[in-house]
Amino acid sequence: MTRTARATFPRAMNKDRSESKSGHRDDKHMRKDGGGPHGWGRLSDEKDLEEAAMQDEVDASDSEEANTPRRRASSVASNMSSSSAETDFAQARKFRKNALKAVGELDLSAIARTSVAVMSPVSPTSATAGGLVRSASR
Repeated sequence: MTRTARATFPRAMNKDRSESKSGHRDDKHMRKDGGGPHGWGRLSDEKDLEEAAMQDEVDASDSEEANTPRRRASSVASNMSSSSAETDFAQARKFRKNALKAVGELDLSAIARTSVAVMSPVSPTSATAGGLVRSASR
């Protein structure tokens, strides 16, 4: 019996060949009601999504305005402690210079704690012409 002969049988005529043999729906061919060529979402939801996005932007700008006074207060506190920080940096630099000269055991944790002094940016007092020339000559 040929394939065309089998296709003419009544049971074969009643069979819907667009359905899978397992009976599961094939979602690849279903329309997605997409809000664009990508096919994600629906056009009816587009207005709600746009309004939610605009509300998120308003909330974000409100939270940024609320955080601004805190930043100003923290900058005032850092200005007040800058003089003590400079003395701490000077002490740390002095300690690091003499760390290997000390007799006895080498304290690596103390050297690590003073690494901030080496990595700190140029302070305003050392930003003179002589300080810049010395740093450029290295």
